[in-house]
Parts: sequence; C-alpha cells; structure tokens
Amino acid sequence: MLKTIIIDDEVTARDALRAEIKQHCPLLEVVGEFDGVLSGKEAIDSLKPDLVFLDIQLWDGTGFQLLEKITYKKFNLIFTTAYNEYAIKAFKVNAVDYLLKPIDSEELKAAVERSSTIKNADPALKNINKLISDSSTILHKKIAIPLTGGITLLDAADIVRIEAISNYSRIYTKQNENLLSAKTLKDFELSLQQYGFERVHHSHIINLAHLKKYSHKDGNLLEMSDGSAVPLAQRKKAFILSILDHISV
Repeated sequence: MLKTIIIDDEVTARDALRAEIKQHCPLLEVVGEFDGVLSGKEAIDSLKPDLVFLDIQLWDGTGFQLLEKITYKKFNLIFTTAYNEYAIKAFKVNAVDYLLKPIDSEELKAAVERSSTIKNADPALKNINKLISDSSTILHKKIAIPLTGGITLLDAADIVRIEAISNYSRIYTKQNENLLSAKTLKDFELSLQQYGFERVHHSHIINLAHLKKYSHKDGNLLEMSDGSAVPLAQRKKAFILSILDHISV
C-alpha cells in the first residue's frame, strides 16, 4: 500500500478525488486530507507519505510555495489543476504527473501506476527539487495583457489589483501605472487565479501579495500596497480574515 495524502482547498474536490481513489486505486491508502500550504507542509513532514496529490492554488498560497517549505521530499507527486495550459507548461517539461479537474478515472489510474512503479525515491526528489528551482520562473513569467492599442507584457507580481469598468478592466501596477484592457474581470479571474489573485468583490480582483490591511470602518475595505482601498464583499470576509490570521501567526 502507498501512503497517500490529498492537499486541496476545495472540499468537493477532495471528496471527488478520494472517491475515485477508493474505486480505482486499491494500492493507495489515503491517510490524510489538508487544505493549505501550512497544513500541507506539516502533514508531509510528519506523515512522510509515498504519494501526494497537490492542488496548484491553495487558499494560503501555491503548491510551489508548499514544496519550498517542506523538509521531507522522498515522495512521488501528482499535481491537480483546473488550468490546462498552465499545467502543460509547468509540469510536462519537468516530467511530473498532473491531473486536470474534473479528474478522469483512466488518467488517474495511469498516473498512479506510473508513480507506483518508482521504488527508489531519487527520481521523485529530483523532480521536486527541479520544480522548486523553476517555480519562480513559472510563477513570474510575463503575462500578455490585451489593451486597446495592442498587447503589453506584465509580470504577475507587479499587478496590485484589477477593477471592472463596464465590459473593460483597469489594471493597477506597483509602478503606479493603470492600463485599460478589453478583457472582462471574469477573464482575468480565470487566468490569474494560479498566481495568487483573488476576486474579493464583484468589481475587484486583488493580488494577495499586495494586501496590507483590512478595515471594517466605513464598510469592509482592503488597503493595498499602493495605498488604494478596495471594497470587500461580505461573502469573502471570512476568507480574507483567515489569510490575515495565518500571516499574523
């Protein structure tokens, strides 16, 4: 039996994967399920699993950040992601398995079979170390932003926030630029989620790395690194407060 853990911040995704494993992968024993970078890191270092299913985007960071924090790395890794293009670029070149959500039963069985044939931990360790070394390049690559006058390339880390302006979006950067794009906020939400961005209001997306402060005075407001104030939807309040709690810890 291969000791297995699942790390995904979506309960429904964990439930679905666990059910697929139970039905199709008798060699796997799921010994734990976790929802974030911090909880996942502690689980890997203490449980020392043989196999880890790891989501890219977690509520408190990314799968890459988790891999940077762990000390125990002698396990095989299968990434799970909803981002087809991102997965291909990030993992296929590194010979690391990945599964696209919703997870297909046959693809799951094939990925597990490949992992179960690796008896020596060295290949897994080598791949994980390579992913860590490449993660900064993967996560900070240029993003093509279509503007009214052409296309501009931006680093995801330089974007502070994005605001919906009718059917357009205005992008604010840490260099105090603001750029008007023909893409909708929904388009940006889907393409930037893996870079640590979160839609906190129906008209606003923020880069969590640029979040400085939450204030409940004059309504729920988020202060960003550029000094701007962004409204926080009530449904997102618990999520943001949980992030701030973990940062304070």
